[in-house]
Amino acid sequence: MSDNILDYLKKYGDTSLSDVSFNNVDSAILCQLVYLKFDGLIPDYSDDPEGISLRQISEHKDHEGLFADKKYEKLNRHLFELLISGKRFCDVRLRDYRNIIDKETQIQFCAVTYLLPDGQVYICFRGTDETLVGWKEDFNMTYLDAVPAQKSALEYLTSEAELIDGCFIVGGHSKGGNLSVYASMNAPQETRDRITKIYSFDGPGFRKEVINRSKYDDIRDRIVKLIPQSSVVGLLAEYDRIYKVIKSSSIGLSQHLIYNWTVEDRDFAPGDDIKGPARIFDTTFNEWIEGLDEEKRKSFSDCMYAIIDSCDANDRIAFAESPLKNMNKILSAARGLDEGSAKMLRSIAIKFFEEAGTQIRSEIGRK
Repeated sequence: MSDNILDYLKKYGDTSLSDVSFNNVDSAILCQLVYLKFDGLIPDYSDDPEGISLRQISEHKDHEGLFADKKYEKLNRHLFELLISGKRFCDVRLRDYRNIIDKETQIQFCAVTYLLPDGQVYICFRGTDETLVGWKEDFNMTYLDAVPAQKSALEYLTSEAELIDGCFIVGGHSKGGNLSVYASMNAPQETRDRITKIYSFDGPGFRKEVINRSKYDDIRDRIVKLIPQSSVVGLLAEYDRIYKVIKSSSIGLSQHLIYNWTVEDRDFAPGDDIKGPARIFDTTFNEWIEGLDEEKRKSFSDCMYAIIDSCDANDRIAFAESPLKNMNKILSAARGLDEGSAKMLRSIAIKFFEEAGTQIRSEIGRK
């Protein structure tokens, strides 16, 4: 049985950051932590510049609200308990939590600033959560120069940087990784120069024209991008290929979950080359979407979201639980697209559900 971030905390959770320096696994842990629901628990800088520690949050009367995400409640609860029980993270302080979800403006954005016990500051962005509006915003990245969450990330990074003395780290998982890179490469030079590392854990990339209009080359050597072997999200619009492939204990789409990433000692275990449906996104899909004009990109994005929105699901978890019913809706919707888009949509759907079938068979075999 391979180790994961929880096993890492069992081994090193009581080891201070001064004894074992901050690493990739620590960064991923903070990027997973931001998925907890901290609403109403974290002060703004104007109210308390020092923020609130994880230990203090655990003692708050409303701390049970942290685990409102029922799908990952047990994992998130275990993570939080390990964090507050060891000296490595229990005194991490949090401030300036922002959580915005608006279906009308199609934005799902969340960020927080961590003040680490060793003096480092980490600006962290949440990835796409369970809400469907978050998924819609991901689709919009294929044709918009900047989605609302990216604009919010730049504003947040710029304003937080003004409150920080010296250097700092930026990071996020999934869309949070994309927001980290976007905000960093578009920030004022004085801010960019103070960023030591930019973590993107299986985060999507950017259209070429978006990169060309930014200062991406200025920050490129500070980006740490890790993706699992069957990555899909992390290969969307990924043209630079600066990523490192890591191992996961799962197969298929569940590899995107940080809890499933394999840890060896104090780092993630290196993996082989990408495989499965990820191959489509590494070459075929990215080349195809790049060749479309803006109108066709928008049409494809709207179609993808319309499919999901029509499946009587309140969130992405419910959508994934009815693969056969939703497969029929996907293939039906393909008839409304131009020939090239319809072919791509069918190809993506078939590969995804082939992978889902493999995963289901594996789960049945294991049980």
